[in-house]
Amino acid sequence: MTLARAEAAEPEHAALDIAGERLILRADRSVYWPRTATLFVADTHFGKAGVFRRHGMGLPQGTTDADLARLGAAIAATEASRVVVLGDFVHAPPAADEPWLARFAAWRAGHAGVDFRVLRGNHDRMDAVPAAFDVDWQAGARLEAPFVCRHEPAHDPRGPVLAGHLHPVVVLRDGGERLRLPAFWAHAEGLVLPAFSSFAGGAAVTPAAGDRLFVIGGDRVIEVATGADR
Repeated sequence: MTLARAEAAEPEHAALDIAGERLILRADRSVYWPRTATLFVADTHFGKAGVFRRHGMGLPQGTTDADLARLGAAIAATEASRVVVLGDFVHAPPAADEPWLARFAAWRAGHAGVDFRVLRGNHDRMDAVPAAFDVDWQAGARLEAPFVCRHEPAHDPRGPVLAGHLHPVVVLRDGGERLRLPAFWAHAEGLVLPAFSSFAGGAAVTPAAGDRLFVIGGDRVIEVATGADR
């Protein structure tokens, strides 16, 4: 794939119009909907490193703190009044004494004025989260007209779907070099967001004709030519 120009919304972000609404694709892996002051993220996978450490893997700490700092910065930059997590809020049901639980509760208290909504994903295998999280916890799809918010991408007759789950990435090649970059994938049914978690793998996207891909390279969002329309 080759790099192509995208319409700039801010120097490091890109704008995408879907169903008459403008969405801002941000380099921090979030999507901002200006008309409703809503920030969308997908696949935060909070507590993932801790899950691996419980199974004996010597992974560094701090990934949750870094992701919370990035989410807080996105809220501050956009002045969002709502955050919607499109599933996989946690990586696995947490143990009661996991340190990240208290850190998230403290972070949430610092953003108490922001409405925080979570759609349960396939990793969110519990009925509720701690009350201190102050989270609207919901199973199934959520209509945010004209969009339908859900975890897994799928057709929905009510409108274009905003989803996560796939952790889309784009592989760029230049001679012998190979680079995997997280990407936003706009397709006929809606938009798939990259995983917000900094500790998440990804699946390479195979675009169809008419699809658009926006990769995140450092602090910029850049549209790439898919070649699918040729």
